[in-house]
Amino acid sequence: MFTREELDIIASLCIENDVLVFTDEVYDKLAFEMDHISIASLPGMYDRTVTLNSLGKTFSLTGWKIVWAIAPPHLTWGVRQAHSYLTFSTSAPMQWAAATALRAPDSYYGELKRDYVVKKAILVEGLNAVGFKVFPSSGTYFAVVDDTLFGQKDDVPFCEYLIKEVGVVCCRSHRENEEAEKIMISSVLCHADLLFNQTLKTAWHCHATYSILKVGMLKLLVQIGYASHNSSRRNKKLGWVCS
Repeated sequence: MFTREELDIIASLCIENDVLVFTDEVYDKLAFEMDHISIASLPGMYDRTVTLNSLGKTFSLTGWKIVWAIAPPHLTWGVRQAHSYLTFSTSAPMQWAAATALRAPDSYYGELKRDYVVKKAILVEGLNAVGFKVFPSSGTYFAVVDDTLFGQKDDVPFCEYLIKEVGVVCCRSHRENEEAEKIMISSVLCHADLLFNQTLKTAWHCHATYSILKVGMLKLLVQIGYASHNSSRRNKKLGWVCS
C-alpha cells in the first residue's frame, strides 16, 4: 500500500504532468497495517481520477462481476462508452443486491478485516514453515511468495505441480516483463474458507477463487472516449494506481 507521503508525491507528479489516474481500490476494506487512502481525495486529484471498486472482494462475490467507477462527468462519459461496448448491462436483481450490500454497517467491515488478519497469519506462518519466502502484504487477500527454492524452471510449472500433485490452487503473478517472470514469484490466494485440522503439519484445505479485471481494455476505451469527447486534450496522459 502507498503511504500518504507516497500518494502526495504521485499526486504532485500527476498534476505537474497533466496525467489522468485510474485507481483500482477493490481492496480498500482489506487494508491491514494502515488505513486506505483514495488518491481522488487528495487536493487537485478528483477532477483527474477514475476510482474503480467492486462488490467481489469486500463481499466475496467475484462471480457477480459488479464493478463501479466514480469520477467527474467529463471522465464518466468515457467510462460509459467503454461499458456500453464491453458489458452493456449488469443483471438488475444483482444491482439491487449490490445496493443492499453497500448499506452494510461498519461492524461488517471490522469483522471482515479481523477474519482476514487471522487467516493471513495462519497462511503466512504455514508458507514460511514449508520453506517459502513470503513477501510482506499490507492488504488484499493474496500472499505473494518466492518459489525458486523448489526447483521448477519458473512459476507456471510450479503452479501446475501444486494442482496435480498437492491439490492446492495458486495463481501466478503476471508481469509485463518476461525476464521478470523468471524470478518465479507465485501468488497464493486464501479466499473464504481456510480449514486446518489441528496444525499445519496435518491436512489443510484452501478454497480459492480469483477474478481478473481487464483493466487494459477499459483504460484504452476510456482514453478513446475521452479524446473523442474533448478533442482539444488528445494528448492527455493516463496513469494507473493500485492502492
